Amino acid sequence: MKQMASELTRQETIALTGVSSSRLSYMDSTGLISPEKSGNPKHPKVTYSWDKIIRIKLIDRLRGKLSLQEIRIVLSSLNEQSYSPSLFDCNLIFIDKQLYVLKDWKDFGTKVLEVSRKNKGQVVIHEIGSINQIIAELQIYEMDS
Repeated sequence: MKQMASELTRQETIALTGVSSSRLSYMDSTGLISPEKSGNPKHPKVTYSWDKIIRIKLIDRLRGKLSLQEIRIVLSSLNEQSYSPSLFDCNLIFIDKQLYVLKDWKDFGTKVLEVSRKNKGQVVIHEIGSINQIIAELQIYEMDS
């Protein structure tokens, strides 16, 4: 695998993530992901950091499962934890508008029971996966290009 640049152009980001140009524009206009812009203000050079590319892929994975408001909750929670590499192997589970970071799947049942008791037995669960899975998807895109 070739060395990754610290900042990738919009076209490189599209190729790496599989996300369309219009989807990137939408993420920028809604404030989900704002790229770095430099040069001519009318036609700036747009670049994305590796951190933002991971977030773009995460949003892409979530958009079929969660609402925009719920995606913002996930991003906010991960931002609070600074996307620590210690999180990368953890399983991210969204249960009733709350993100849970599980180091071990054995904790999943306990967490669901806790939330279920609070909600009188009804819960909505969305398995997100791990950040490492998302990074692996990015590497697949890179190797295909």
